[in-house]
Amino acid sequence: MRNQLLTNGIDAIMGFCNNNRTPETAMKYQEACNAIKRIYSKHIMKHYDKDLTEKTMLATKDRLSSCSSAIYTADRYLFRTLCMMRDYFNGRPFKDKYPLVSRYKHELEPFFEEWANEFKASLHNKALTIPVLYSITRDFFYYLQLLEMKDFNCLSQDSIYAFLQYEYSDHKGCMGNVMYVTRLLCEYLRSGGYDNIPLELLPFTLPPSRKKVLPAFNSSDMERILNKPNRDVASGKRDYAILILASVTGLRAIDIANLMLNDINWTLLTLHLVQHKTGFGLALPLDAEAASAIADYILRGRPDTELPYVFLTSMKPYRKLNDKSSVANILNKYTKLSGVDKSAYDGKSFHAFRRSIGSWLLNSNSEPEMISQILGHQSRNVLKYYLPMDVSSLRICAIGFEEIPVRSEVYQ
Repeated sequence: MRNQLLTNGIDAIMGFCNNNRTPETAMKYQEACNAIKRIYSKHIMKHYDKDLTEKTMLATKDRLSSCSSAIYTADRYLFRTLCMMRDYFNGRPFKDKYPLVSRYKHELEPFFEEWANEFKASLHNKALTIPVLYSITRDFFYYLQLLEMKDFNCLSQDSIYAFLQYEYSDHKGCMGNVMYVTRLLCEYLRSGGYDNIPLELLPFTLPPSRKKVLPAFNSSDMERILNKPNRDVASGKRDYAILILASVTGLRAIDIANLMLNDINWTLLTLHLVQHKTGFGLALPLDAEAASAIADYILRGRPDTELPYVFLTSMKPYRKLNDKSSVANILNKYTKLSGVDKSAYDGKSFHAFRRSIGSWLLNSNSEPEMISQILGHQSRNVLKYYLPMDVSSLRICAIGFEEIPVRSEVYQ
């Protein structure tokens, strides 16, 4: 990577964009490349410089995070181009997407990235479980990267135990998963010839997982959020349709991202889909207001394309919203704009829509079977997730002190 000309990276980026992007989009990347040239020229540099690139990326990211517009600005293309340049000069292939917030906390060097991906490929768990295990796997190899430990025979009980302590702050409620992945990693590395890796982890007892009672959106918060999308523009029509649909159905973010045009029965105003999480079919009535919002987006905001999905990106090349994080980020944007109080891990995520639906159904004395059907669960045990938010029902269950002899005035 040392003493490589900046123009080599720019030529590679533009070659990729000219072959894989529309001419209009490729022009945006060309403008971003020109901006990078000007930045390097200002610092009198012709060769790629890691520190300058990272500094420029952080400044660009800060500007984007403070921008409330849904339109892709020149800074968005600049950020993507800087990410592509970093990948090129680190010997990594270009990616189709460069999100502002990575789904993974840490950037791995190519050596550790390769090991993490090879371990991921060896897993035979359920498809929905593998991303969770892979995230912990990346944490493991990032910890080894911090230790500069490329000879895995140097792994000892002490270093493994130190990794578990390192993970505890972010995985207090799921250390069982961390232990499970760490054991799999030790077995995998031993099978690869690293015989000095311990067979057993240090014995210690995990405390029971603490279950947080996460909140639902109240009606006031919901109204403030739904009032924020600008329904005069295409992206606002899409965002409003997504939010109103989630608020009246409790659909998971991934199911909204995967919703297809033929999943909607406009005659009966119903939705028919297969849930991504469970694989089970789900049929739901479509609220008139949500139906109107979706129709408005399809007729007046959705790009003219043969793609079968309802909700698409607003810029070329058009594609479906790729996963649940794309939909969740829409909620995060309007939660911030609406001024609704939100902090890290406070439960006011996209899943709060489901908790809202569950608590409202409980308050309306709906039958457990109906609640399970609407939320797409196969068991009525779903009630245990929503009862903690139903204060009136909890009061009925509460036991007083009338039958307990009180010898002092402590309880009065």
